[in-house]
Order: sequence, then C-alpha cells, then structure tokens
Amino acid sequence: MDKLSTYEVAWLVGGAERAALVTFVALAADGRLDIAYKRQRVKVARTESTYPVEAAALALIQESGIGVTEFLARLAATPEIAGLDAAVRAKGQLRFLRWFSSTYRDLAARPGTGLRRVAVLGIAGIEDVHLREMLEHPLPDMPKIDPVVPVRDNTIDGSIGPSSGTWTAG
Repeated sequence: MDKLSTYEVAWLVGGAERAALVTFVALAADGRLDIAYKRQRVKVARTESTYPVEAAALALIQESGIGVTEFLARLAATPEIAGLDAAVRAKGQLRFLRWFSSTYRDLAARPGTGLRRVAVLGIAGIEDVHLREMLEHPLPDMPKIDPVVPVRDNTIDGSIGPSSGTWTAG
C-alpha cells in the first residue's frame, strides 16, 4: 500500500475523475491555485510542480482562469492521468480487480489523512470546508446560445416570454 503514490491510489480507487480531484486538491492546498469560491473558477498562482500530473493540470488553466468542473473534466482526460494506469499495473495492481485486492481493502479500512484520505474517500475526505462545499454543490452549466439565432429580450419585465402586461393579438 505504501508503494503507491497518492495519485496512483486515487486512480486505483476512483479512476481518472478521482485522480483529477486529488490533483486539484493538492494544487489548492499548496497555494498553487487561486480559487474564486463563489464563481467556482481557478487561476494559476504558482507554476512549480513535482509530478507530471500537476504540471499537466497547471498547463490546462488559461490566464483568464477556468471553471472548476470544466477543469476537472479536462484534467481527467489528459494523457498524464491515463498514464497512472501503467504505473499502477507496474506495481502489481489491476483496477478492474481492485475489489479482490488486499491493498484496496486496506485503503478502504484505513483511508489515512490529508491527500491520501481524499484519494480514498473522494470529496467527502476533503478537510477544507469551503473547498468541499464548492465541489459538493457545483454551479450549473452556462446555457449555450446559438450564435446564428441569438435570444433577444424584448419584454418589459426582462423575461424571455410575453409578460403579464403584454397585449397579444388573439
């Protein structure tokens, strides 16, 4: 169990999404990300990284920032996260057989603390209350507007449909 890195544990237990979550929490805890909690956006504060997964995560963030849910989805799809599969296999673990593994059972019984706890338990393992609440309650996606036929507001009260005081020919 100790021979697996935190990112490898996250991938073994929860797959690419969990590994992306652990990377995000690691970068946020170290102060390498500036987080706007109400807007749920992140920007890069510092660019140093120890692991290739962290470098890939920081490279995904534009100067203007990125939404947290979009960031996690993009990070989960990176080759660096996919490379965790080979690293875990090289250490004798197979993700599709994890339930039969003594390593998996030990991790579930004793999740540990810090990032290791996040790797095993997911969002529930995050100690920072603000970060955990933000990830438990993501903002809804912005509506997609067709550039060819944009929505125009021509009503008195600002609603899209006819307002109660609007006369319609019947």
